[in-house]
Amino acid sequence: MNDLATFYTKGEFGFPLDVPRGIALYQRAAELGSALAHFNLGKAYRLGKAGQHVDQKKAIHHYQTAAIMGCINARFDLGIVEAKNGNHYRALRHFTISAKCGHDWSLKFVKEGFMKGLTTKDDFEITLRCHQASQDEAKSEQRDRAKVARQMQREG
Repeated sequence: MNDLATFYTKGEFGFPLDVPRGIALYQRAAELGSALAHFNLGKAYRLGKAGQHVDQKKAIHHYQTAAIMGCINARFDLGIVEAKNGNHYRALRHFTISAKCGHDWSLKFVKEGFMKGLTTKDDFEITLRCHQASQDEAKSEQRDRAKVARQMQREG
């Protein structure tokens, strides 16, 4: 249902651009327990996309729900929201959690936090090791071949 909502909100894959219908589908998918739908609603409310007005409270609610359900991108976006609100230590906690799960941009922000003295060397090293372990778990020959195929498609 989340994918269908995305197709309507973007007008992709032959679906007509119908933002209200897409948002309604995201909301229904979220009610049914889709972490990705909560994430997409959070993004729509945070950025004012998909015809939604910017509403930080609703964005944070949906991001928090998605993060609790295990959506790493929602955890990262919570870090972005906290950083923009000046809550750098809270932002760093969100980035640390998502970096430990293999999120590359989060690791970059944790490194910046370490360079600015917001976290200890030990905490940074633990985060780095967890990030690498997560990356190693996700490696496979099939994924490597798919990555090469996607790059070749983009280039030619």
